[in-house]
Amino acid sequence: MTFYDIFTYLCTFTIIIPLAVFCLFPVIDHLKTPIRHLLIKISLVFVCYFVLLIIPYMIFQQDLGNILVFLAVPVFFYLFQKETNLMLPASLFVMLTACCLGSLSYVIYHTFGVIFHPHGQSTEFYPESMIAQLIFLVFADIILYKPARKYLGWMVTNFHNAFVWRIACIFPCCFTFLVFTYIPHNYYDIYTYHDLHVYFSMMLTLLVFVFLLYVLFYTIIHSYVENQYILEEQKILEIQAKEYSQLSQHVQETREIRHDFRHQITVISGLLNQGNYEELKEYLSQYESSISLQTKIYCRQPAVNAILSHYDLLCAQDKIKSKFAVDFPTLSPISSVDFCIVLGNLLENAYLECKTLQKYEKFIHLKARQTSPGAFVLLIENPYEHEIKKTDSGFFLSSRRKNCVGTGLKSVTAICKKYDGHLSIKTDNHRFKVKMFLQC
Repeated sequence: MTFYDIFTYLCTFTIIIPLAVFCLFPVIDHLKTPIRHLLIKISLVFVCYFVLLIIPYMIFQQDLGNILVFLAVPVFFYLFQKETNLMLPASLFVMLTACCLGSLSYVIYHTFGVIFHPHGQSTEFYPESMIAQLIFLVFADIILYKPARKYLGWMVTNFHNAFVWRIACIFPCCFTFLVFTYIPHNYYDIYTYHDLHVYFSMMLTLLVFVFLLYVLFYTIIHSYVENQYILEEQKILEIQAKEYSQLSQHVQETREIRHDFRHQITVISGLLNQGNYEELKEYLSQYESSISLQTKIYCRQPAVNAILSHYDLLCAQDKIKSKFAVDFPTLSPISSVDFCIVLGNLLENAYLECKTLQKYEKFIHLKARQTSPGAFVLLIENPYEHEIKKTDSGFFLSSRRKNCVGTGLKSVTAICKKYDGHLSIKTDNHRFKVKMFLQC
């Protein structure tokens, strides 16, 4: 065994490096550690991996390349999942997409082997094939950087249905399996049976098919997320319509009160002149109770005011102490629709939790205002008494949908990322506290 043998053996594993780089593209906004620190960790892992690869090679005296690559995939996935805050099925889909790309690079490898070594075999090492495979992966990383960030990154950020992600993992698995299944083991057989054009046609068909599946998957996910956003907007509009209806009713009541006010003055004046103070007191009490309370104005933005009024009314009906202090600027870079979605989801979660409380005082405290020309801060706090469950990736599980990731906080997280903000969630002493910072 020479140094050249060890070198060529290790070269067969270098394809893992560009594939690992590809895995980072869609999840770069979801990394738990800074990218520089992560690159150092990745480098150390690869050094350890290549050192460990030499041991079985020296023991068995043969190339176990493909076997060791497949055995390494679960280990790399575990390390990859630990460094991101994505749900496991979404991370798995990203990793399997990289495996798809890796299997395609093997098609390039064996294509060069068939062309330059017609009497060779797939198990042999060919330097020109290895170089072509690496060049393909490097160019693939460069070409796919923007699509992976824009489309795949958008999906893992905005779509959070674990079941659908699990189903979606099937087609990159199938593509990878089929590519490795149809690798020509003896290159000469392709020429003997005139199967060269059949092999390339089949690989091209598989590639086009899986590409169309990815496009279709993105289209479906994008439509679903957009529909969810529209439903959120409709919910806000319904609340606004209800608030405006209540406001119109209040205006009509005020108009009627003004019309009848002179009659009330006559009655009050008569009772006062007669010195009948007890009856006057009772009459004023009845008159006061007949007047509806004035609609509260929390801020100058009608949509935001409607959301706050809606939940303030619900809290009053269920004897929940609500304290809202919100100052949302009329002219703000933050969309009022986005801010209403944040408010609606956070207040809905807090209200539904307080509604079922048995042990603790029911209250919701909300503060939101622009603290500086480029910063908007929101704080909300409410008690809870059930067990707070989280996934390994840090996502909170819904208390109303068993073992499902809460969609409310996921929507809030997505909007927070949209404005380059920061979301902090703390649970201590049976208090659920959410703090959100948005750049505006």
